[in-house]
Amino acid sequence: MGLELKPGVHKHTLSNGLTAIVEENHRAPVVAVQVWVKVGSIYEDEKVAGITHLIEHMIFKGTQTRGPGEIASTIEGYGGYINAFTSYDYTCYYIVGPREILEVALDILSDALFNSVFDPKELEREKEVVLEEMRMREDRPMIVLSEEVLKTAYQKYPYRRPIIGYESTVKKITRRDILEYIKKFYVPENIAVVVVGDIESEKALALIEQYFGKVPRKKPPKTIFPKEPYVTSPQSVVVKRPVEEGYFEIVLPAPPLTEKEAPIMDVIAALLGEGRSSRLYLKLRRELSLVNSIEASAFTPAGPGLFEIYGTAPPENLRAAIKEALIEVFRLKYQPVSEEELSKAKIQVLSDFVYGRESMEGEARKLGTFEMVTGDPLAADRYLEAIKRITPEAILHAAQKYFKPDKVVSGILAQNESLDPKLLAEMVKEAELAAQGISTGEMAPVIPPTYRILNNGLRVIILPLKDVPSVAISLVFPGGVRYETPETNGLFRALTTIWPRATRKHSAEALATLIESLGGKITGFSGRNTFGLEATFLSENFDQGLDLFLEVLLKPAFPDKEIEKARPELISALLRQEDQPLQVALREFYRVMFAPHPYSLNVLGSKEFFEKVTAEDLRRAYTKYVRPDTGVLAIVGDVNPEKVLSKLEKALRDWQAPPNPTPEDLQPSPLEAPRITTVPKPSEQTHILLGFRTGGLNDPDRYALEVLNAVLAGQGGRLFRSLRDQEALAYSVTSFLTLGTNTGALAFYIGCAPEKKDQALSGLWREINKIKERGLTEEELSRAKNWLVGRYETELQTNLSQAMDRALNEALGLGFNYFYRYIENIKNVKLEEVLAAARKYLEDEAYVLVTLEPIEYQ
Repeated sequence: MGLELKPGVHKHTLSNGLTAIVEENHRAPVVAVQVWVKVGSIYEDEKVAGITHLIEHMIFKGTQTRGPGEIASTIEGYGGYINAFTSYDYTCYYIVGPREILEVALDILSDALFNSVFDPKELEREKEVVLEEMRMREDRPMIVLSEEVLKTAYQKYPYRRPIIGYESTVKKITRRDILEYIKKFYVPENIAVVVVGDIESEKALALIEQYFGKVPRKKPPKTIFPKEPYVTSPQSVVVKRPVEEGYFEIVLPAPPLTEKEAPIMDVIAALLGEGRSSRLYLKLRRELSLVNSIEASAFTPAGPGLFEIYGTAPPENLRAAIKEALIEVFRLKYQPVSEEELSKAKIQVLSDFVYGRESMEGEARKLGTFEMVTGDPLAADRYLEAIKRITPEAILHAAQKYFKPDKVVSGILAQNESLDPKLLAEMVKEAELAAQGISTGEMAPVIPPTYRILNNGLRVIILPLKDVPSVAISLVFPGGVRYETPETNGLFRALTTIWPRATRKHSAEALATLIESLGGKITGFSGRNTFGLEATFLSENFDQGLDLFLEVLLKPAFPDKEIEKARPELISALLRQEDQPLQVALREFYRVMFAPHPYSLNVLGSKEFFEKVTAEDLRRAYTKYVRPDTGVLAIVGDVNPEKVLSKLEKALRDWQAPPNPTPEDLQPSPLEAPRITTVPKPSEQTHILLGFRTGGLNDPDRYALEVLNAVLAGQGGRLFRSLRDQEALAYSVTSFLTLGTNTGALAFYIGCAPEKKDQALSGLWREINKIKERGLTEEELSRAKNWLVGRYETELQTNLSQAMDRALNEALGLGFNYFYRYIENIKNVKLEEVLAAARKYLEDEAYVLVTLEPIEYQ
């Protein structure tokens, strides 16, 4: 069985040098199978930049025994999903699905890795898809800025080159280039197979041996990377784009994952930029109101890393935001952090690891990452122990070592703003001085949930899951866009943004500090049909966490100053939406599809409402809509149901519903003729959305429509196979089903080069007519059902996803155990029902067509 690294985790080296890592995890009937190859974009020659990523695209496009599309179709037929990602240091191919998928997953992944044919025609098509992906990335401001900053921050190391490569190099890559690259790097000693899930270790290891052990042993090439000097003086990057919001990024050197300071950088990132009690948020967002969002992260790869700070701000505030952020970074070199603040940051980092363990995919990715970079999958455990041992002195020493003023690179992306290198150098100098001047095996038995209706009408669902020491809470009420008007569009988003920020007992800063010190989060959410609160806590801190959650629920403050603090954030999200062409197209699609119904309103709200909303507006909305008789509270995790219920009954006994009932849902007007709209927008791509009106959540055709959508969507779906794989019209093409309480829409989306617009739209109509005329096969029906069921089961791995699923379904009238009924209804869908649904709803006389047409950047 190989070496048992710790209970349930085995590592074995096959005779050909390939590494097998298996972890038994019986949390859910799911397995994640990942194949890691120690080759990323940094191993490429400049002439074939992007080849690693192109191979990742091509690897599932056909083998000697499986044709294009057959691999994804087979996996989705088992209820799983297949995908891959390319990083700078490695490539990962993975399959996640029900535990029964293990053998077929290993069979397919080994076949794809070692027997892919890389058909020249498929290669040319996929190059077009990658070029579409490049265009899509060009429409995402933060990605554009980040790539330019990396290009400047790294002087020699190949992290300076984008993983996706360049249009000029990707176009020239040949099948011969790919075969030579595969032969060179895709050798057993460069590969690790990681399996995590509800399986037996011995069987999994035997299957890995069976499917991967026959490949001949071969030494991988030795690659020598240049030593990275970083910059020797502050460097600025300016990208001009016609955007509404301003975007900024700051980077400084950071260690690789293998260095002792790597875990310290993660803690510094949490201390500076994670949560609403972090230093950057408190200073730049709350105190100075310079930014709309700000975060920090540590990029600690196999090679030289970077410490990153990034965010959004009104364009006129970008330079001030950069300077103030640098002051907070440099402070860490001169003033030790307090034990209390350090403890909070460490808990935040440790809790992220704990929450990651809730899904098989997350656990497998942790093992694979540390195996690729350090050669030891359990190095993650030592990493966590190192985090626990971090002291204020260690923070001080790491900051002094890496946060040097002459190594700063900072960039902005805006319409008219600039950042002169001399000005940046002066800002860095002033920030450094200001910082110095600051002194201050078998499946476990299924445990049924406890369901109770409290005296005030609140429905409570508690599901104890003891395998991970964490707890999730979801509190859901009917509301959201469905109860808004054009004049109040954004009410629920404003309510749920400000509601959890402060209480009558604790200020926003004090509350955030308390919550984050417990390794927890309490946030609000709102959508088209519901709104509410959600929270996560480590189980050891759950009692305190639940007290804070109930305080937020029952004693919100809605202080005027929080409204003023949140107002720019709410508007900033609208500006960012405006900066992403696809989001603009989707917003217009929903407006045209559902007008004048409330679903036509922007789920992010409206600028006009956010500019005028008052604390009194939110207090009235809270009184009207936050009511126990319509609410559902779901708690999932390491808890004692009776103990929690007893506490809830005492804490909530005085919370009663107001006399006035909640509003009735408005009935949608019928869609009786085509509604066609064109949106001009600076963009690299044309975005096309073609949609049809359907019934809502409780409509009897719902399940046939879900299966129809599953036949069309996904990598094994018709749209992907036809319009992407065969015709290379787009990087992204799919369908999606949106269901409201009494209406819905089935939509088709494709993003393509402007010159392919007519061909792309014709392709969508062709696929629609094909399915209306010929229906689908039994094989497609089976794949679609398994895909829906497998994806649903996979999505419910985490405590929070389970809590939210139970609460949402109960609040929407579907029942807290709807999970089981949904699966049964999907399995019972018949071929003729899907065909009937296609003919009923895919009407060429009543549809919505929204086209976002690119115009030139000004």
